[in-house]
Amino acid sequence: MLRIVIVDDEVLIREGLARMISKESSTFCVVGTYPDGKHLLDELPSLQLDVVITDIRMPQIDGLELIKRLKASHPQIRTLLMSGFVEFNYAREAIRSSAVDYLLKPINKEQLFEVLYALDQARKQQQDKEERQRSGLLLSLLQIEEPSSVLLNGLGLPQPYFTIYVLKGGSRETALTYAERLRQEKGALFDLLEMHKGIQVWVRYSPQPLSPEEQRDIMEYVSPAGRNQRLHIGGSRSYSDPARLRTAYLEAKQACDAGIYNPQPLHYATIEELNVAEKSAVDPFAPFREPLIHDLQILSTAGVQEWIRKMFRVLEAGQATPDLILRSLHHVEETARKELQEFEAVYWKETRPRLEEQIKTCMSLGEMEELFTTLFSAALNEIRTHRLEMSGTAVETVKRWVSANYNQHADLNTLAGMVFLTPSYLSKLFKQETGLTLTDYIIEIRIRKAKQLLKSAHDLKVHEIGTEVGYPDPAYFNKLFKKVVGVTPNEYKRISHV
Repeated sequence: MLRIVIVDDEVLIREGLARMISKESSTFCVVGTYPDGKHLLDELPSLQLDVVITDIRMPQIDGLELIKRLKASHPQIRTLLMSGFVEFNYAREAIRSSAVDYLLKPINKEQLFEVLYALDQARKQQQDKEERQRSGLLLSLLQIEEPSSVLLNGLGLPQPYFTIYVLKGGSRETALTYAERLRQEKGALFDLLEMHKGIQVWVRYSPQPLSPEEQRDIMEYVSPAGRNQRLHIGGSRSYSDPARLRTAYLEAKQACDAGIYNPQPLHYATIEELNVAEKSAVDPFAPFREPLIHDLQILSTAGVQEWIRKMFRVLEAGQATPDLILRSLHHVEETARKELQEFEAVYWKETRPRLEEQIKTCMSLGEMEELFTTLFSAALNEIRTHRLEMSGTAVETVKRWVSANYNQHADLNTLAGMVFLTPSYLSKLFKQETGLTLTDYIIEIRIRKAKQLLKSAHDLKVHEIGTEVGYPDPAYFNKLFKKVVGVTPNEYKRISHV
């Protein structure tokens, strides 16, 4: 929209010209008419305008002087000079003063609109160029905690103050439609940025800090796109220092994020309206770590789901931010990765990156809980199914390894890793199938081998046989052998040779 003011000391001319321009197209908006240059300059700080159409001869400040002052203070404003005088000197002076064109009275309608349409096209092209350059800088500044002076100095904002809105849930096209509607109806200036998929940032510019009523006027133009769709909007305070851009963004994001606890389809809050709970230093995950580990080790999907549900209730009670929710979910994932050897292969590499992005786009805490619980449980069930398939051969695999490597240290974790089971589950399964603990089975194999050697290896001494079967301490070997067999190794050797 091309915003135009008309300056002429003849009221009929300026009002008539205003009506003619307004009727031509909604592309043109006459934002004011003035009897001379002084009246316009007095109100200029509160105006947003693109073009000044001015007469030459006027009281107080004439057209040529007005053009010179506008060029000095607002070089972006284009000017059209009109007059009933046809002397070349006036036209030459106007051109030197950077007037776009020189129009003769009575105004030629076709000539006027040819110039105005050309100006509007040039304005759009320049505006697009400036917005692209500004958007790149804004995206950086919104994400950098301490921006450099180079970035800040390179940023030119179209108005002295800015207010940031974060919109979540609507499509980019919908957000563009809302922003354009607000521009047209309220004359508001916006930059629209896409921070994440489904999350838009509006940087709104204004001559003064926005009042609470002005902040809420965007609500007249936004609504959920359809049934069962939701839209969250958060607004920041107004700032004038570009170094506070990230502060404003975080305020707006916090107000927008509060929407996950609002059951209404349309959520709107400013940071000043938000009832921000005092941050707690308590880790919401900490109370559930140990019971979760227990249920992970025995692969109780129902038990794990219950602890996750309880953790979400704690998060809900504290109105946790999405960042805190994600950190808590990371703790759950990391615990599973440490406790379940297969977890990383099944879940971490594929599900994990997608999950974080999906969580950020969820519109309610319930959606987050359902999404995480579903994906996490699916990984546990896959691991559980695999282990059940392996359980038929797991014990035999371990028994074969122990028989072949009886003299080596048999670490439970290593043996469990061979058959993709947790140590606790392997112990339970081994006892169930053999009637012996894994430790007792290893002792049985070693003592059996020792008996064979005591009978047949006449050249080996008793302590050498103990070392051969995995017991390098003679005293311990003697004690254990007598406990299992009923006699000492020497007695057994003597009896065997009788």
